[in-house]
Amino acid sequence: MNNSLIINIRQQLDWQQRFFSDSSTALAWAMWLYLWRPLVVITGVHAVNTHPTLFHFASGISPAMLGSIIAVVIFGAVGLLLWARLPSNRIKPMAHKTLTDYARYFELSKQEIMTGRETNVCTVYHDAQGKIVAIRPQEKS
Repeated sequence: MNNSLIINIRQQLDWQQRFFSDSSTALAWAMWLYLWRPLVVITGVHAVNTHPTLFHFASGISPAMLGSIIAVVIFGAVGLLLWARLPSNRIKPMAHKTLTDYARYFELSKQEIMTGRETNVCTVYHDAQGKIVAIRPQEKS
């Protein structure tokens, strides 16, 4: 038995779904590599200064442009770090609800709720506004 937490049902997908999944993954990797482009350019500029005959493609980059590229890389990294922290600061874990909380909210007895949970089939009665007013287990036949 496989106890992995990763669910892999790729073989159950249609070819269209697999194609879309593979295409979107390739696009995401391409975008990730594109984000590294400034670092490659900076490295290329450094290589041009040390070996000018090997790297003619980066010879048109001025020191001002190099400063801009470094600023974009730094601000991009800071922005991504802040973006990564954003969801963790806003999502609050929900408090666990107890049987008393449900009984108080629905204005039912704890016994009615427990009986409804323990039976396979039960009937739930509502008032005109849709509020639960009673839970009755169905008798076994």
